[in-house]
Amino acid sequence: MNRFLLFLPLLMACLSLSAQTTEMEQDMFETMREDDKAVVVAVHKDAISGIGQRSIDRLTLRLHELYPNYDYREACTTPGAMGQASDPDKLFSQLQKDGYTHVLIQPSGITNDLDMQYLRQMVETAKGKFKQMRLGEPLLSDLADYQEVANMTISTFSIPKQVNVLVCNGTDKEADASYIMLDYMLRDQTQDWFLATIVGHPSLDHLIKQLKKQKLKKVHLVPFNAEANKMIGGEWTKKLQQAGYKVTAEPTTLMEQAGIIQLFEQHVRHAEQFRRLTATEQKLLP
Repeated sequence: MNRFLLFLPLLMACLSLSAQTTEMEQDMFETMREDDKAVVVAVHKDAISGIGQRSIDRLTLRLHELYPNYDYREACTTPGAMGQASDPDKLFSQLQKDGYTHVLIQPSGITNDLDMQYLRQMVETAKGKFKQMRLGEPLLSDLADYQEVANMTISTFSIPKQVNVLVCNGTDKEADASYIMLDYMLRDQTQDWFLATIVGHPSLDHLIKQLKKQKLKKVHLVPFNAEANKMIGGEWTKKLQQAGYKVTAEPTTLMEQAGIIQLFEQHVRHAEQFRRLTATEQKLLP
């Protein structure tokens, strides 16, 4: 049996477990008093391998629109990658010194990769410094996110009578699991779509093996983000042409679509309105 088919039920089960009731409705800003200070923080990995500078700018604008009465800060988990943006840990310490009591954080990360896990650890460590501290989820978090991104990809970029390929970054095994899931969501709707990653799985070599099973000889590459867009114009097009395919590339990335920012908005709103239960509280659940 295909190893992917064996892996998929486990992946879907993990996503389902993460969506179970481990939180309660509690607006984090309801507890604010007149002398409290609130801040919204956007945390990035970097502009190129993340969602891209254009999408970062759009996310920044949207956060300002959503929370006009609160201050705004930016942090970056990759040292020096975002100019003057601080390391999150240093920023949290500075926010405490500056008297902030309520901190709402939204990462611009795509998957629950090592960078996101690193951020979660820093937030857990810093929570005791503030009255309220909440962390939104990355772009691809629950099944609804995967379905929405798959729908957006197919409806926006599909070209008939061609094989369409969403080209993603891939960074580590945690990111691989997310991209495998998204690949499944795409192909669950249509056999004309595939997903491949620059680093990780599914790989370009894996994609070429899959394409050999298709009768179509035209391949349309769609970049997930800026880094994927850069890779498409070089090695990927050359390898696919050598394999006998006529290749075209989409000039616009998936991350530049308005629906992507709407998903981030849903995540930050959810973090604002729902508090995660502590380990003790979860043990008391029936």
